[in-house]
Amino acid sequence: MPNDKLVIDGLDGFRALVGKTVGPSDPVEVTRERIEHFCRAVDNDEWTHWDLERAEASRFGTLIAPAMFTAAYFPRLQFDMIEIRNVPTFLIQGAEGIRLFSPLKCGERFIMSFTIAAVEERANGIAVRYDARFSRPGEDEPFALASFIIRYLED
Repeated sequence: MPNDKLVIDGLDGFRALVGKTVGPSDPVEVTRERIEHFCRAVDNDEWTHWDLERAEASRFGTLIAPAMFTAAYFPRLQFDMIEIRNVPTFLIQGAEGIRLFSPLKCGERFIMSFTIAAVEERANGIAVRYDARFSRPGEDEPFALASFIIRYLED
């Protein structure tokens, strides 16, 4: 990973980091195998992810990753970049929005950074909104943006 992990200690650690951007992550290689494994898991049989010959003849020039492929990497990449201490329980509540601006092609790589955009007080804990930015290494413009909500609970 390019930088050491950011250590977040307890719920107050999140409160103190509102507005902080973390990342970028190490690059993730988009391989045919990863695309196919993802598609199998969600029963996606769209030809743009499976049929290499047809995809090569298409406007994309190769296989493309499904729309949710990138977003599915958020938890793993997040935990590659942060270490959470003294928070016994967390639950990923979901996404507030995912926006793709261009397809992610087989053979490309992507990185992620995120901002701790908001911390909202909740019963027995907090809800943290992460605004994630997915881009190709060396490119300024993201190819995808997403917001995720994770609940962190005290015992």
